[in-house]
Amino acid sequence: MKAESTAPGKVFLSGEYLALDGSLATILTTKQRALVTIEKTQNSTNTLCSLPSNQTFAFNVNNKHKVEWVGDDPQELGLFLKWSILEMQIRPTNTRFTIDTTDFYKENKKIGLGSSAAISSALIYAMVNYFDIKYSDEMILNSSLRVHNTKQNNLGSGLDVIAAHADSGLIECDIETLSKGKWTTLEWPSDLIIKGVITSKESKTASMIQKYFNGQVQHKEFFEKLQIDVNQVLKELSLSWIDHDISSILELMEQYNILMQRLNEKYNLGIYSDEHQELAKLTNKLGLFYKPSGAGGGDLGLILTDDSIKLKQLLTQIRDKKYQTIDLRA
Repeated sequence: MKAESTAPGKVFLSGEYLALDGSLATILTTKQRALVTIEKTQNSTNTLCSLPSNQTFAFNVNNKHKVEWVGDDPQELGLFLKWSILEMQIRPTNTRFTIDTTDFYKENKKIGLGSSAAISSALIYAMVNYFDIKYSDEMILNSSLRVHNTKQNNLGSGLDVIAAHADSGLIECDIETLSKGKWTTLEWPSDLIIKGVITSKESKTASMIQKYFNGQVQHKEFFEKLQIDVNQVLKELSLSWIDHDISSILELMEQYNILMQRLNEKYNLGIYSDEHQELAKLTNKLGLFYKPSGAGGGDLGLILTDDSIKLKQLLTQIRDKKYQTIDLRA
């Protein structure tokens, strides 16, 4: 008996921080995916196998559905399994759980594509299938959200879980529609190209979100004005995505990026690292668009353009400076 499930990574194109306060977010799911496999074994205990680290951890589950590690504790990765088992109220025996996040690493460095949301979604879905749990699609989503929120200490908007669960490419959503388990699926314009750029600094999303909340308290008037401006841009951007108006998308993304730079500077968030600023200068010289990715920032940048010739020139310059680039769409 065996069950497999996958869920995609994600990048926030817009709305990442202000989504916490109800603003609309546009999120792209990526070709990189988490894979969860559950299968019966002949082992005397349950096992958790982690890829790409190739580590294995033994565990039992008691009558209260709590995981008890036999030997080493897998720490962070084990929390997904621990909370998922508790959430689903199951008691596996002689079962192997394999969580494969190989796609989320490049040369042993984590890329920063929302692996937590992908793991939560894939794990819950695999459990539903393997243990034949009669869950509706809405119940699967809600369980994935609860596991992810617990892992994130209830920080974050949860919109990345919506993206992983929907698994439909480009979506837009806000907290209000999230509460109803709904989102809007958008179509990616055929001539719009996106590339990811990996920088050396790893992001710490939780600490950045805490700085964001602290900044709201300290700069209330600034935030209220900025939120009005951002929401107007996001409203117009939504219409541009629907119309497949690439020139308008790029122009509005630039306006949004300027507002985010103001937020970053005022709150001292650290989104626009020295590397991101260097990459932005290279990109801007060629008239292309660049921004750090998602709420975490610091480890992945995004290039958006409809000019393949200039993009080729830019990618050559970027690689000459030893940055790695990745494809985000299949």
